[in-house]
Amino acid sequence: MKIRKVLVVLMGLCGLLPLIGMASEATDAVLEVAATRMSTVVRVNGQNVPVIYVGQADGCDSVAIQHAADRYEHFRVCDNRVIPRNTVSPSWTEEDGGRAVLAAVVSNSILYGEASQTDSNGYLISARTLGGLRNDCRNVEVIISYDGDLVDRALKSVCGKSR
Repeated sequence: MKIRKVLVVLMGLCGLLPLIGMASEATDAVLEVAATRMSTVVRVNGQNVPVIYVGQADGCDSVAIQHAADRYEHFRVCDNRVIPRNTVSPSWTEEDGGRAVLAAVVSNSILYGEASQTDSNGYLISARTLGGLRNDCRNVEVIISYDGDLVDRALKSVCGKSR
């Protein structure tokens, strides 16, 4: 306990004390999203940021915080411990049949509530319906991941398709 107090004093002297709150906010948000398996938006370091549930990877929950349009911070939650990944996920393209896999996954999620499939390059494409305001429309969350890290996420409203 004495070492922790000394560390906090040293961080304060170095101007790093605000990072304690930022780490706590991010950790709490990641733990909450992993527990509920539902993406959300939280306030971290004074900004609203999406915290996205990616899925299961190697027996742990995979969660990402989106800091900018294409900049994600990846985490694993294993046994209620948040583990930063410090990785950059590769870009996904619709080549090599990726577009067909994406279309099939979205269609199946509309029919069955959720669906997922891995494309020929090893990207996992997952989708789940979130409901809709109209009977002929469904909101679909699409997650593209690689090795459990978020590559892309989209929320789409799909209307007029028969189920």
